[in-house]
Amino acid sequence: MIPVGLFTIRQADYADLGRIEELDRLFGNAALTREYFEAWLRHHPEGFLVAEYDGRVYGYSMVIYLHAHQIRENWYHDTGGGTCSTHTPLGEYLYAVSIASQKQEAARALFIASRRTFIRSHVYQTVIFGRLPRFRKWVEAQGYAPESLDRATKRRLLDIYVNTLHDPYQVFYEGMNFMAEYGVVDYLEGDEESLNCALKLVWRNPYYKPLLLERAVAAIAAEPATASR
Repeated sequence: MIPVGLFTIRQADYADLGRIEELDRLFGNAALTREYFEAWLRHHPEGFLVAEYDGRVYGYSMVIYLHAHQIRENWYHDTGGGTCSTHTPLGEYLYAVSIASQKQEAARALFIASRRTFIRSHVYQTVIFGRLPRFRKWVEAQGYAPESLDRATKRRLLDIYVNTLHDPYQVFYEGMNFMAEYGVVDYLEGDEESLNCALKLVWRNPYYKPLLLERAVAAIAAEPATASR
């Protein structure tokens, strides 16, 4: 357990899943089912955290380690179909799979705890593809029909949105020292509010050192050693 402000951050367990499903419904159409959460507990339980206060869970987060070549900026591909089976313990990227909270303070506590717990010297950066739940309404306000947008037009509008507006989610992440890089088209299928789009944000680890595996391999003697007195 890790105390962060008023919250206690701990590993999730099966008894939490009902409450976690409630929190995830904040995502609307992009909400996950219980089967996903059970798969996460099987594949990488250490990365599945909840923020608890006074015996009640107010938020959850899930992170995995990935290598750079595993990240294709598509949630289903990057996470193994949402099961987190792609988790690679020696991966140099800490990838945020999902986070949902009833209170902003709970989400902040989860990010702080994740950095304390999962950032190691071999982690180059943390990567988040944040939702943009006001993007659809903004597109409609510009006179476009969201369902009729081709990919090129959607990308152009997304670039304008993330570079000229301050989405509430973007403001929150930047307040956690994440740097917005660019918008990603068709990141999460079913996220109708975001038109399936996301904003890529990164936090670079100032203590990063490449993990050189050859230094961790002990040399083996050609012949067995013999004991002498």
